[in-house]
Amino acid sequence: MVNGFYEAMRHKGFSYNTTASLKKFKCPYCGFEFSMVYARTFACQGCSEAWKNCPKLRCAKCDTEFFITETPQIQNDIQQRVMAEHLTKIVTKYNEDNGLRPSR
Repeated sequence: MVNGFYEAMRHKGFSYNTTASLKKFKCPYCGFEFSMVYARTFACQGCSEAWKNCPKLRCAKCDTEFFITETPQIQNDIQQRVMAEHLTKIVTKYNEDNGLRPSR
């Protein structure tokens, strides 16, 4: 059964990936609450892997890195890969809009 949040967002034209990446969850290590987009855009900001479909997220509070599959929205490696690609597109767009280039 699909969560009501996803149904409402889909009705407004948002994809599952977009809604899952924006929905907040708690860090599995410290309990800090944030979204995948927040983590990838801010906590992973200086990491060159953020531009390369990295399968991990970093908590902005405790600085712990963990796999995307450790979030409640992502259930398997395929969903993790799709979400990593989605997050890379968001970060790339954000950085391009702000005149930033990937660190190599």
